[in-house]
Amino acid sequence: MSFVLRAFICAAGLTAFAATGVAVEKPPEMGDPGLRQAGIPDSVPNISGMWQLKQYIRQIKPFDGSETPWQPWTLEAFKQRAVAEAAGKPMYDPNADCQPSGLPRVITAPYPHEIIQTPNEIIFAVEVMHTFRIVHMNSKHPEHVEPGHFGHSIGHWEGDTLVIDTVGFVKQTQIDEAGTLHSDKMHLIQRIKKVNDTLEIEFTIDDPGAFTKPWTAKRVWQWRPDIRFSEYVCEENNRNVPGADGALRNF
Repeated sequence: MSFVLRAFICAAGLTAFAATGVAVEKPPEMGDPGLRQAGIPDSVPNISGMWQLKQYIRQIKPFDGSETPWQPWTLEAFKQRAVAEAAGKPMYDPNADCQPSGLPRVITAPYPHEIIQTPNEIIFAVEVMHTFRIVHMNSKHPEHVEPGHFGHSIGHWEGDTLVIDTVGFVKQTQIDEAGTLHSDKMHLIQRIKKVNDTLEIEFTIDDPGAFTKPWTAKRVWQWRPDIRFSEYVCEENNRNVPGADGALRNF
């Protein structure tokens, strides 16, 4: 039976159970076995399947309760955005211009994610704007990385924890929904650990161009075999894009 057919049968079965109102019984690995390919060692946790953020928090802050280690320019930019938003004149957000969320913002987005594991790659698909990122397993970053919204990611397993190293970001994305900015020097390390039917994701932001020291935040994703992606359309001439004066266009 082909990989695609197995995935389809698995998805159809889960949907049928959910539609009848009967609780969906979780398989032993708590993931969707139809999406995990052969060749992956049994010692590696199965994180394939659908996941969604458990608790949406707009601003990303250090999870130890400390203050964000701002550089003066990033703190001033954050304050200016907060003042403009309070005045009803929100500043430009690249998402409103149909640009991808990038990292780490997409980790904290309340939209579903689908993870597909293969021996050489782990693919993170995201419902918002139908974007995706590829983690190249047991690899190295190339000498030259063309900057992108999601950068270039390499990964490896440390026991039961997936470690993802990402570099090469464009600087126009925002770290979070609240408008925290970064520079093109940002380096992101994610540590993902499966705990029962959740993924605990710690991510360290190392960006000497925007912060005085590296800092770590955390989010938790819930396993969601009961959902599938919905269509997400982002179009040009979005009426919610702020104009030059900061006011939202409404036409």
